[in-house]
Parts: sequence; C-alpha cells; structure tokens
Amino acid sequence: MKETFQYRLSKDQKREIAQNLIDILQKGSVISDQSRVFISNWILTGHREKRRAFFDVWDMVLKNYLPITRPILFRACKRIGTNNRIVSFTGRLESARRFSEGQGLLLICDTEENLKHEDRFYEPGEYKNTFYPLVSVLKRAKEMGGWRFSETVLTDYIGEDEYIMRINRGNMSCLKWIEN
Repeated sequence: MKETFQYRLSKDQKREIAQNLIDILQKGSVISDQSRVFISNWILTGHREKRRAFFDVWDMVLKNYLPITRPILFRACKRIGTNNRIVSFTGRLESARRFSEGQGLLLICDTEENLKHEDRFYEPGEYKNTFYPLVSVLKRAKEMGGWRFSETVLTDYIGEDEYIMRINRGNMSCLKWIEN
C-alpha cells in the first residue's frame, strides 16, 4: 500500500487556524503552533496529497479576509482547473515560468480589478474573489525571529511569493507558453 500524508483537523481546529491566519495580517497577532504546522504542511505537501483539511481552512480564510495589497498574480498549470478550486498563485512571473518549464498555461489575475467592489457587495464570510498573501506571513515570521518555522521554509519559500486564491476563470486571463 502506498503511504500518503494524512492531515486531519477537527472543525474547531480549522476555525482556530483560519481565524489566527486572518488575525496575523489584520491585527498583527503572533502565529499559533497549529497555524505554523498548517502553513508548513501546506508548503511542503505536494498537490496530490493536499486533502480536505487544507481546503476547508483556506475556504474560511478566503471568505473572511479582504487583503490590503492588490498585486497581479500568476499561476502556471497544465490545464485550467475547476472554478472555485483553491490553489497557489505567485506574485512573480519568473516563478510561474520556472514552475511551468515553458509548457502549459499561464493564468493571470489582476487582483486590483477583481477586488475593486468586493467590500461594497459582500460582507466578511461572503467574500468571493479574495486571496491570502501567504508570503506576507512568512516575511513577518522571518522579521520576528522565525516563529519556529524551519530555515528551509523561510528561506526557500519566501522567494516563491505565494498567494492562496480560488480559480475564477471569469476574472482571469489565460495564456499559453510558447518557445522563443
């Protein structure tokens, strides 16, 4: 039998982690041990091993967190996934190019445009087009002495400039990589 990573959380743990992730960026809170483990597991787990516990937490975060920054985000993929699927994006085109190895598709999302009216039409708990700047948490952790993240996570993954967001094909552009 093939062993896969099984990450499970209770409903209360999911709510606590989601609220802590929001509070880190909105209130300047310190990360909880559960949230640190959650982020480390998210970063170090391959896409085939990500299970419901991860997506339930991110779903709560994305419905309740309205980011202040509004970067252009990129995602390299072989094919466009299902609408509303929660995935990682990057704020660096070079990272997306490296992940794609010059093949497949490039999704581009202008978050400034997507979030222009989010706070006018939706309340916390109802947000539809938000994203979570995971890189901001890692940068803050590094500034605050590491928050017990491994050096690998802090050093290697800050450079990936990772953001968590739902795929919404209606709000994104899709391009195909071509060779020069």
